[in-house]
Amino acid sequence: MRQTRTVHGKALPLPDNGYKMKTAALLKAALGTGIALCLALSGIFVARLCDQSRSVAAAGNALPGTARLDASGEDAIFEQSIIDPRLILAQEMPVIYGVDVEEVEMEDNTSEQNQETDIYFDVLPEDVKMEILGFANDAPKEFHVGVSGPQILIYHTHTTEAYRQTTDDEYVETGAWRTKDELHSVVAVGDVLDQELERYGYKVLHDTTNHEPPSLKTAYDRSLKTMEADLKKQPTISVFIDLHRDAYNNVDAGKKDFVTINGEECARVMFVVGTGEKYSVKPNYESNYKLALAVTGELEKIKKGFTRPIRVKTGRYNQQVSDMCLLIEIGHNANSLQQAKNAAKYVALALSRVLEID
Repeated sequence: MRQTRTVHGKALPLPDNGYKMKTAALLKAALGTGIALCLALSGIFVARLCDQSRSVAAAGNALPGTARLDASGEDAIFEQSIIDPRLILAQEMPVIYGVDVEEVEMEDNTSEQNQETDIYFDVLPEDVKMEILGFANDAPKEFHVGVSGPQILIYHTHTTEAYRQTTDDEYVETGAWRTKDELHSVVAVGDVLDQELERYGYKVLHDTTNHEPPSLKTAYDRSLKTMEADLKKQPTISVFIDLHRDAYNNVDAGKKDFVTINGEECARVMFVVGTGEKYSVKPNYESNYKLALAVTGELEKIKKGFTRPIRVKTGRYNQQVSDMCLLIEIGHNANSLQQAKNAAKYVALALSRVLEID
């Protein structure tokens, strides 16, 4: 006899055991299907990562043995792979390098350039990044400069950017961490980069024009005119380096953000690449990105953790002038000037390993 229950004086039939068993079976089947689907997707993902790892390891093993040497005396980061997993994770987990500071944008936050958005995929392997960007990542990219010169232009869109003051580096501020004294600003770091590149056989023009007045908002407009004027005078220039220092919002914490190489404290380095999405004349950002990636790789060979992941932004940063344009952030306002100068020597070394003189 079927059981009933009384609700508001009415007898309602209760579901029988067969109904309950059917419902339970359906739920189990659905759960099993979901688990199987998750396992299948996980297997595809793991297989994809394994394929990437094999490709990356093969590329790393193709490097000459001397290229894998670490100037710090440690085993090189690329002994087995050209991708450092710590580098991949650095954007999301900066503490992995012993740094627990929050990265902020370049300090001119009102600038049109700095209102451009980031493309946040720093945690992805480089081949996946390039696939997302639509790059022909399987095509090797080499970078050449001519034998006559100058071949390289160093300039500064934000010319008065300065570093944390120390007893050995005191200056008159014209703003927060800014000075017109070129002996204490990012211009002094440019001087070191210039001298070191000359030592490696390059001919360099270091243009110290101050592009900030009358407003930081239009500094990139004026630095573009400088680039074009210098190129007109010196048509042999093919590499353009806009040298900056980055900014951190917690200077006390940021003092820990450096690496030590051969006993010298060196500020860490980051490259910014613009895609120029909002501009009719766009930069060759594939070439610029691969150049930044190549130099980043050489810096990581010199010292693990020397760099932060390349930052891709939708701005242009005057990188449409050449297919070899670099915006380099050497250190930040929590670093000392000496740390930045020390880093500039190794940036020159890394560039010398990437830029071939024909």
